[in-house]
Amino acid sequence: MKPVAHDDPMELVGMSLPAADPQAMARCLIEEYLLLGWDEQRIAQLFARPAFRATHALQCTLGEERVRALIGEVFGQWVAKDA
Repeated sequence: MKPVAHDDPMELVGMSLPAADPQAMARCLIEEYLLLGWDEQRIAQLFARPAFRATHALQCTLGEERVRALIGEVFGQWVAKDA
């Protein structure tokens, strides 16, 4: 395996957008993990742990209660689609 290069154009880089809607971003991330088969508790942990910087920052912005409510709303929408 070749060593990682500091100027690797394929390196994953995260960016923040100043005008982004944190609720919309949280919904998108919740939906993404839901579609990967994650359950509500596992997704909530993704937002709760500081090691996951983007999702944790969203929880710090929105609050734990709002994130949990969004998780419930997104799951509710997908369950309704499957019914």
